[in-house]
Amino acid sequence: MPETFVPHSDKQEQLIFSDNELTIGAFGTQWGKSQGGAIWMKRQIHEGSDGKSAFLLMAPTYKIMQQSMLPYFLHYMEGAGDHKKAEAVYELYTGDLVFLRTGTDPNSIVGIPRVKAYWLDEAGLASLYFWENVLARAAAIGAKGLLTTSPYTLNWLYKDYIKPKLAGGLPKVRLLQGASWENPYHSLHDPKRRAEMEAQMDPRRFKMLFGGEWSSMVGLVYDCWDDDQNLVEPFELPPGTRYYAGVDWGFTDPFALKVRAVTPDGRHYGVSEFYKSGLTLMDQIEIARQKHRVYGIQTFWCDPSQPGSIEEMGRAGLPAAPADNDIRRGIDLHYELIKTRRYKEFKGACPYSADERQMYHYPEPKDLKPDQDSKDQLPVGQNDHAMDCDRYLTLMTYRAQSKKAPRAPEAAPVEEDIHARMERLRRPSRRNQSESWS
Repeated sequence: MPETFVPHSDKQEQLIFSDNELTIGAFGTQWGKSQGGAIWMKRQIHEGSDGKSAFLLMAPTYKIMQQSMLPYFLHYMEGAGDHKKAEAVYELYTGDLVFLRTGTDPNSIVGIPRVKAYWLDEAGLASLYFWENVLARAAAIGAKGLLTTSPYTLNWLYKDYIKPKLAGGLPKVRLLQGASWENPYHSLHDPKRRAEMEAQMDPRRFKMLFGGEWSSMVGLVYDCWDDDQNLVEPFELPPGTRYYAGVDWGFTDPFALKVRAVTPDGRHYGVSEFYKSGLTLMDQIEIARQKHRVYGIQTFWCDPSQPGSIEEMGRAGLPAAPADNDIRRGIDLHYELIKTRRYKEFKGACPYSADERQMYHYPEPKDLKPDQDSKDQLPVGQNDHAMDCDRYLTLMTYRAQSKKAPRAPEAAPVEEDIHARMERLRRPSRRNQSESWS
């Protein structure tokens, strides 16, 4: 006998039967959003299947997809097709294909044609870059979309969709929000259990995790960032301003390049960035050459893990040098620049930095290994490419200033330092070591 599903609330029913161009279901954990999402997608497949279309099931990581999203989907689609794990595809007997993709490779959805509908689970953990690729697939024939998530932080999802919708905008977007305890099957539906749990947790985290309320992520590295104080409208920088660039290499991961202006009075401005995966080294060098023509960049401070790439940039006529990759020191110095408001970004110039900054966090205690709690903690190393660029730039301009004091860092010649550092990189025993601060 076929299974009969009964929504646990009006909101879950509204999610399942939403036909808006984009529907966002933002709820506390275990509200039932993944179950509702799977049935929503089954509706879209039933109504849009024509034997030659595609549908997208997506999650930020493979682990998230495997734990909740995919089991629900396979359960409700039983008998409708075959799950081909090796190809990460669910092949419908009609001939249509459901592609299973994650943000681990942001370009994994590029090139998929005729997307009729898509569902991105835990969308609040997806990067802006991955979301932009989703939008590109959806635009071809006007696919309907569903985003389900718990609130995690104030990243692109909150700034571009939740906040404007709550202010009365985005008429084509449907927003549904609610707390975990609205699900009558959730343990916190019991007021006594809910009060006990709330008493044990940080209030802000409880409201986000179970209450479905939006706030900044707990444990952010740059928790001193303030949009009102650290973002400025673009303006003409004073004479004597010098420009530097931070470079984080990538292919499967995005290649990130960020341009920093340093004024004669020592103020720093993020004025431009580039962020894209799938580029060859020659492609990356060409992007750097374009930035060099526009800004007259003094030095490209690069991720030191790829000395061959740095040398190729030098051969292409670009002033490239290895940066110091002292993570702890770089974070501390950049934190101070942000906190004192001596570092600002031009509005709209660095969207990927803004997105990464809201997800750049330290691991929670439960995620630490037994011997890690006694060590200096480093951030979770995921979607942090623009943040790496910031570290390189801040640390290297600080070093130039401290070595040449009292002269400003932008006045310090860099050619001798570049050649000396490149020579050290060519020595095998020193390639992966940071330069001493002494």
